[in-house]
Amino acid sequence: MKKVVFWRLGLSSWLTVLLLLVACAPGGGIAILDGIKPSTADPTPGIVFVTTRHVVHNNSLHQNWELYLVQPDGTGLTRLTENDRVDTSPSWSPDGRQITFRSRVEGSADIFVMDANGQNWRNLVNDPADSIFDEFYPEWNPQRELIALYTDRFLGPDSGCAVHRLALMPLAGDGDEIRVLQNPKAAQETLGWSPDGRHLAFSSHCNTGQGTVVELYEWDIDTDEVTRLTNDGYINASPAYSHDGRYLAYQSVRPGASGADIFVLDLETGALANLTNNPDFKDSHPTWSPDDRQIAFVSDRDGNDEIYVMDVILEPFASSANPVNLTNHPAKDFEPAWSPVP
Repeated sequence: MKKVVFWRLGLSSWLTVLLLLVACAPGGGIAILDGIKPSTADPTPGIVFVTTRHVVHNNSLHQNWELYLVQPDGTGLTRLTENDRVDTSPSWSPDGRQITFRSRVEGSADIFVMDANGQNWRNLVNDPADSIFDEFYPEWNPQRELIALYTDRFLGPDSGCAVHRLALMPLAGDGDEIRVLQNPKAAQETLGWSPDGRHLAFSSHCNTGQGTVVELYEWDIDTDEVTRLTNDGYINASPAYSHDGRYLAYQSVRPGASGADIFVLDLETGALANLTNNPDFKDSHPTWSPDDRQIAFVSDRDGNDEIYVMDVILEPFASSANPVNLTNHPAKDFEPAWSPVP
């Protein structure tokens, strides 16, 4: 059996030890066995997203959510997955040749990698179909052979309000070390890597002291230090770094608003700007274009969740213009991820 190494877990009871042994037992472990091989697929531009347009069932295991690819001008709509299970949470490899995502195609909620054309699937977790464990929101590191994700297999008596823990899954296959962030515990939402691959932004309500407040944090994976990025008492989630590392886009729910807006934070000056100013609707899940001149996001301003693209003006700081509906479909389209390929 492959070894699993934990950082700063602080095991405090035999019950926790027992939980970890179960998590690492054959059939229940989370390990990369022989590394991810480079893909020979062409680097692919565009925005991958999740859609419900093929839903044929109403239970949680058979919702038939699929992954599609669309170009930033709304052309080239391409279906990437085709099964009767849930495929969600896409994230691009740094070279734009592969996509990691979550799928229940084999029964349990596992993390997969496929070529950007939808071919050559590989299950990175390989849990049995009846596994009680779950992984969410994989996010490919832009510089290192790592995928960040949420997992519930390391929960124990010290988990507090956490439903899932943040973990790092190495892709090299040379040690299979799964690294878990102990504190603060993370909420279950999308993640964002800094362009240097050292810092991981995430959302959490566990350390705010208020269950209705969700703040953004940054985990330095080299030092294990965690820095609070927001401290405004609102509900902040889905952080996304610009490619130059200066700006952080995220969604935020403000007092009196019935929805959410996309904000951008200047990490150098601390300046903050509301890019969407659309408080009656929900604008969420921002993702930057390769040149940082546009942001794709989800909005229900036309009656249901669609993928939009807007121009972003960062100098002078900061505003947006020309939001365009790319998907324009009666089904729900959400969780966009913009390829790093121009």
